Amino acid sequence: MITEDLAALVRSAVLTAQNEGDFATFEDDFQVSLEVPKNRLHGDFSSNIALTLKKATGLNDSREIANRILKRLLTGDSLVTKVEIAGPGFMNFFLKPTWLQDELVKIEAEDGRYGTSDIRAGEKILIEFVSANPTGPISIVNGRAAALGDVLGNLLASQGCEVQREFYINDALNSNQLELFAQAAYARYLQQLGHPIRFADGRIEPGEPRPGATNELSTTNFPEDGYPGDYVKDIAKEIVAAAGAKYDDAPLEERAPFFRKTTLQWMLNTQRTTLEAFGLKYDTWFYESSLYESGEVERSIQTLKERGFAYEKDGALWLKSTEFGDEKDRVLVRSNEKATYIAADAAYHRNKFERGATRLINIWGADHHGYVARLKAGVAALGYDSNRLDIILTQMVSLLRDGEALIGGKRKGVVIELKEDLIDEIGKDAARFYFLLSSYETPATVDVELAKKQSNDNPVFYVQYAHARLCNILRTAQERGIKLKPASETNRKALEHPAELDVMRKLSDYSQEVAFAAKEYAPHKLTRFAIELASLMNVFYENCRALPQKDDPEESELTSPRLALVNCARIVMRNLLGLLGVTAPEKM
Repeated sequence: MITEDLAALVRSAVLTAQNEGDFATFEDDFQVSLEVPKNRLHGDFSSNIALTLKKATGLNDSREIANRILKRLLTGDSLVTKVEIAGPGFMNFFLKPTWLQDELVKIEAEDGRYGTSDIRAGEKILIEFVSANPTGPISIVNGRAAALGDVLGNLLASQGCEVQREFYINDALNSNQLELFAQAAYARYLQQLGHPIRFADGRIEPGEPRPGATNELSTTNFPEDGYPGDYVKDIAKEIVAAAGAKYDDAPLEERAPFFRKTTLQWMLNTQRTTLEAFGLKYDTWFYESSLYESGEVERSIQTLKERGFAYEKDGALWLKSTEFGDEKDRVLVRSNEKATYIAADAAYHRNKFERGATRLINIWGADHHGYVARLKAGVAALGYDSNRLDIILTQMVSLLRDGEALIGGKRKGVVIELKEDLIDEIGKDAARFYFLLSSYETPATVDVELAKKQSNDNPVFYVQYAHARLCNILRTAQERGIKLKPASETNRKALEHPAELDVMRKLSDYSQEVAFAAKEYAPHKLTRFAIELASLMNVFYENCRALPQKDDPEESELTSPRLALVNCARIVMRNLLGLLGVTAPEKM
């Protein structure tokens, strides 16, 4: 890798300066960090090595340190052609173009592996994301988390990590949400059968409405917490189709577990179908209820007691979460002897570590910000390193149509659904790309009408068309009988036009960009990279003809190296889109 070669040259120059007496003697375990300058006029790479060696060398002037390193760098056969010392002592390196030209050989040789690494082999990372409540469809906010989690998984795997994707199902038996959801489905079931509905002891029951009652349920008058979306009617229709009127007047102890189980399974199947339509498949669907059934919640509570981080007060059991940075202690077990979410979540994360994960990543909505400290406290209190748990908080998503924000989804609920309201309109490729255009730390906006346009104003079309155009050039060359030669067999040194050099620089940045995006959990860097590469290719097309006009010997000599460049750009763009989970079309 070019950065390793350049770092080795700089290290050698530093040690040579030390051996020749320009620097004081110091240990050779120093690091040479390199960055790509934002402005290419400042060179191919930049380093702050002179600033970091001030103490070790015994010199206070970083520019003088840089100059002494510089004297040992510029040799006749050096990779470096020029070094500029900027500011307090930053070293800006200008390299011979051969390193860019030779990168084409590497890209072709590695092909689908280009941009991957085994640098993080041995890490086992479990990413838990989306984990939407099983009481409603997958929303566009869930969709953003789905895109982020899936692509993070791809990025980390590309660096050698063993990655597991997990969906956590909130199906605890004491879940009030699931009870309300089951009741809503029962109400819709009764309506499908033509029964009037009433409340009885806080529950929905069939029967004659009471005169003057105001709590009667209808299609238009539904309890605020009763899940009024049309998807509940869909569940009721399926139950009627499968079971008829069997449960219209069934005893509570018979119908309650049936509706709870049926609605849960129906919604999970719907969520799974939506996520698969989005290009996402989980390795594990983990049921919260299994933590209770296996005794893991109770075992974790016992561990917290034994470790001295649980105490009783006011008839409840409390976690000493303030000892781990939380703002106040939290209830583990209520006075009614029911465990809280923090108890179950602590047990769940213990379970993850016990399955062999070396790092956990959770992706939550921004509204869960206040829960971060208490979960980390629970993990630490159980004896695990909370620094091995990363929690990512995603911001909201807005849909625009004709400049107006969408409020509420198509199916008459307040939820804007990922599949019904977005994927079915613009496709999963556009949805994923738009979700990843900006950092998860900032709100995202998807312009539905723009996302459907086949124009350069639409970033998804722009990038996919760039890949298709690269494929078309290579296809046309084949149709004209022009052989695509390997880059190693072409005159790569002929690729000297600024537009060619800019493309090759961008291609050479790809591996580092992937590694950075994986390390910083920043997949939006890849969408930006794709747009920038597509833009550079357009400049290349305008200035450098890849396919020669007839009887033009000068262009014919450049055909082979330029086609090799086109092929390498195709490989990088395809690999990049693959990491994003976006299709790389060969024709458009």
